[in-house]
Amino acid sequence: MNFTEQWERFYAEVDDVAVTLRLYPVSGDREHVTVGMPLHKAITQPAGMFSAPALFGLADITGTWLAMQQVEPGVFPLAVSSSVNVVSNTREGDAVATARIVRAGRTVIVTDTTVHSSVDDSVLAKVVTTYTVPRSR
Repeated sequence: MNFTEQWERFYAEVDDVAVTLRLYPVSGDREHVTVGMPLHKAITQPAGMFSAPALFGLADITGTWLAMQQVEPGVFPLAVSSSVNVVSNTREGDAVATARIVRAGRTVIVTDTTVHSSVDDSVLAKVVTTYTVPRSR
């Protein structure tokens, strides 16, 4: 099953912040996952730009989806640490996050996620996340 099919099947049964943020799958495999988020009123700050929590939410979910590609089906990696740097912002277009693997071990997975603007490709945020992998039963 490809990444988009996995995404659609998962969100047919789960209603979480990804729905509120209006996230959509772009592409994904074991090496990278890319997810987009349109700019809309519910996730903007007073100046009309993406709110920092929305940018972090996009990066967090993108990294989690990449971590999920590293484990057995049914195992859900749990984020235990995130380092977030919002470096820019925009009032137009989508935010697009791409997560890449830093390390994928048996018990720990680390992802590096870059969020950029769909308009000019400028970097909006950088997020490094560490996940613990629960033992499968």
